[in-house]
Amino acid sequence: MDEDEKVISRLEKQIKQLDWRLKAVEKEQRLIREDILSGEPIERIKKRLLINPEENYDETRKKIDKEIKIRV
Repeated sequence: MDEDEKVISRLEKQIKQLDWRLKAVEKEQRLIREDILSGEPIERIKKRLLINPEENYDETRKKIDKEIKIRV
């Protein structure tokens, strides 16, 4: 049973990572769509990148993981 539990645990971690990545891609896609529809995409993208410098993504991922519980 130990091997089964390890496999399940590993799969849960992989699913959480994929879920987190998917949400990040969806969010970025929405922002890009908004930028394009605004009529001034280049300026908006530059402004967004300057306003939101790289955050600590590990902390964000941990926060999301706490909120979302995935069970296999």
